[in-house]
Amino acid sequence: MTDPELAAAFAAHKRAEKSLETKRVELFKTIGEAVLSGRVRQGEVVKQLGFTREHVRRICESYVKWQSGENPDFRIIREPKTKQSA
Repeated sequence: MTDPELAAAFAAHKRAEKSLETKRVELFKTIGEAVLSGRVRQGEVVKQLGFTREHVRRICESYVKWQSGENPDFRIIREPKTKQSA
């Protein structure tokens, strides 16, 4: 980029994206630990945060895989969508 103002705005945007991703992972780890330890029920997470039960289930599944080292980046694994025949 040649324009310094544009370059600075782009760099700030990238920093914000990185920070958001870090906070998202922290939130998901907290959810996984709370649910799997029995401190909080999945239904409570759904009510408090507005997530679907399926999303909370995926977070917990990813948390277990992260703890075992199978998912070191703590990515939420989504099942591939299947095409339904008409």
